[in-house]
Amino acid sequence: MKYLAALGIFALVLLPYASAMTVEWHPEHPKKGSVVTVYATLGVNESHNVKLEYCVGTACFYPSMKYENGKWVGNFTMPAESVDITILVDGEPVWNGTITGEGKGNTPSFEIVAIIPAFIATLLIWKRKN
Repeated sequence: MKYLAALGIFALVLLPYASAMTVEWHPEHPKKGSVVTVYATLGVNESHNVKLEYCVGTACFYPSMKYENGKWVGNFTMPAESVDITILVDGEPVWNGTITGEGKGNTPSFEIVAIIPAFIATLLIWKRKN
């Protein structure tokens, strides 16, 4: 019975944060140095303290978010190619994710891999002709 009561109290404490949460940011794949704007629909109003935590490695920053038109809005300058973000409501994390910047993709040396065989083939053709 004690566990049921504790579970009920726990649910009542977390119920305000359990509403549908959506978090999006623009630009979707930002370049390093560009301003990223984060929009969060959390189901909590402006009476709560909402912060955006963004971390690069072990360095974390906590800009406040503003309640505008039913969404919480915050922004920061993209400090690296990848940033971990967390939405905090009254100091408690309610959402986290990663913003991946605009990069070269998973195969940064693809051009070299394509050029080397082409160069070798050209060299072999040139040797056969001479």
